[in-house]
Amino acid sequence: MLHYTQNDKFVFFNAVDAQVQLTVEDAVVGAADSVDALVELLLRADVRATDRIMFSSDMDFASEEGFATDSAAHELLEAALETSGLTAQADDLLV
Repeated sequence: MLHYTQNDKFVFFNAVDAQVQLTVEDAVVGAADSVDALVELLLRADVRATDRIMFSSDMDFASEEGFATDSAAHELLEAALETSGLTAQADDLLV
């Protein structure tokens, strides 16, 4: 079971117009269509591995939002999380 603290933010991703949009605590931070741009948004928003990270179902049906495939939005997000180091940090938390 995960335990969150009051300092953990609610981080939400969704697919919009062939971009992955990042929302933190109900405020849209921005949207990106490349790994580097999404990493920049993650850094600007100070997203941490301990934050509550969720995504919308439109990430599962990304082709309906202009992506080449249904998996493209998830692939972009996963690459950005890995590039930013958030994936490794999350893995460390599970040990």
